[in-house]
Amino acid sequence: MKLLTLTSIVLMGLVINNAIRRSNARSKKAMDEFWERERSSFKAPARSVSDLEYITFPDDLPLNISTDDPQIKEYQETLVNITKNRVLDLSGISNTDIRMAYGNKNMEELSRADQRYTTLCRSLNSLSKAYMKTGHSAEALTLLEFAISCGSDIKESWMLLGQYHMDRDEREEMDKLIERAAGLPEDSHTKRDILKELKELKELMEIVS
Repeated sequence: MKLLTLTSIVLMGLVINNAIRRSNARSKKAMDEFWERERSSFKAPARSVSDLEYITFPDDLPLNISTDDPQIKEYQETLVNITKNRVLDLSGISNTDIRMAYGNKNMEELSRADQRYTTLCRSLNSLSKAYMKTGHSAEALTLLEFAISCGSDIKESWMLLGQYHMDRDEREEMDKLIERAAGLPEDSHTKRDILKELKELKELMEIVS
């Protein structure tokens, strides 16, 4: 009985050891392939970036509302400056993939365009909040709608818009907002929370009515 138990332990150890070796070999191969692709990306030839989906800014964005608030002025100026440049959402795409697709020479330009996108979403959110607080709800709504159309996954922007529709008992608009949130990329870190809280706002609308 003891011999059988010992044999089983030895066999189990061999199986585990063999599995570990195979796993390590796969990990090493994957790592080698990653670094080889990374090295190759720096040598990739430059290609046209004209096919990329740059953000298009509408002419009616309310960025010139007269105010004495220095913070609002700062947000407005930031957004005005951004609209004069190329803006691109490259979230979810690695630097290696960008270099492989468009060449290392375009990397700096594309990185700046992506950084502007992050600034754009944050500034739209901040200015929308400031407009809401100062009684410019219609203008805030325009900015929030634009932010969401650009793919922003800043939860506060979605909640501000959801609260706007809730306060006005706009159920159809709330349903559309939830549907749009469901279309956020699966790798978005805030998608689940956005959907959860929007649905809670909808339930509250139904209870209150």
